Amino acid sequence: MNAVPATLPYFFLKPGDMAIAEEPCIIATLLGSCIAVTMTSRRSGIGAICHALLPSCGHKRECGSCPERFRHVDCAVSGMIEAFRERGVPQGSIEAKLFGGADMFRIHGAAEERNSVGRQNVDRAREFLDAEGIRLVAADVGGIQGRKILLSTETGEVFLRRLNSMAYRQALTDPRRSGGETR
Repeated sequence: MNAVPATLPYFFLKPGDMAIAEEPCIIATLLGSCIAVTMTSRRSGIGAICHALLPSCGHKRECGSCPERFRHVDCAVSGMIEAFRERGVPQGSIEAKLFGGADMFRIHGAAEERNSVGRQNVDRAREFLDAEGIRLVAADVGGIQGRKILLSTETGEVFLRRLNSMAYRQALTDPRRSGGETR
């Protein structure tokens, strides 16, 4: 009989990064106007998450050679799909979830809210996932609150806590200690 580890390894994902795991772990990140896309293949037990800051990359070169690849939604999602493909995971078995895109710097007026960075990030992520045929199974986006999310790479479960501005600032200074952890 194999012993089950008491805790899973825990990692914190910084803005502009992507992580993919073939072994079970927990990956956490903090979001404001940025978005996180999680992807999981339950058949293979592989999970991934990106933390993208901006909707689209302005570079004309290939995303793979870009030093800021995971800062942009389109390049980040493309990179995640490529990472699954390199591991032999069929695109049709990938499920995605989308989080973040808050309007952290509230601008009053319908036109400004539609064009906020958070809204653009969410819209670009949805468009790109749809164009690539990746099934979006859950989303918690928009609003005015930051979010702390924890991804279980093995199951694809995402634990979410919405943060008020004080909790968000506190979490930024110490992501492990914030009230954002879910048990």
